[in-house]
Amino acid sequence: MKITYNIDDNLKEDITLQLKQIRNMVVKERLTYVSMFVNGMYKQDIAKITGRTKDTVGKWITAYFEGGIKALQDNRGGDHKSFLTNENKQELKNIIINTYPIVFKGWDGKIIVDLIQTKYGVTYTRAGVYALLKSLGITHKIATKTDPKKSEAKIATWKEEIKKTT
Repeated sequence: MKITYNIDDNLKEDITLQLKQIRNMVVKERLTYVSMFVNGMYKQDIAKITGRTKDTVGKWITAYFEGGIKALQDNRGGDHKSFLTNENKQELKNIIINTYPIVFKGWDGKIIVDLIQTKYGVTYTRAGVYALLKSLGITHKIATKTDPKKSEAKIATWKEEIKKTT
């Protein structure tokens, strides 16, 4: 079944104006398909020029005619729901803050990925773990080299000596 759309000069002008105002590149690309279509191009020709499939081009043209510019919005980000429950997150935070991995020198992304996989049966990427930690208010720390032979008393004495000489 072939669908026909009511295309007039006002629609063409409106789409041209919207193309100039849109800043989101994904929406702009989709609106470009619509613009090419209302200006007389066939879907298969638009697909060849843009490197997309005819179905993809048709999907966005149909979406525009059914829902306007809002139907072209980029919704690929999802709602970013966590795979862990709030209780799991608090337990994980408690583990990371209050314990130390036995075999390793400290917590890092890979170890936390493994911990979450083992304990909760959920797979996270390292980037996902870092985002999760940020949402829990845990920031990474960069280790500084400290000499275990130095004592706080020696450092305090040294600072006093420096003050006396200056």
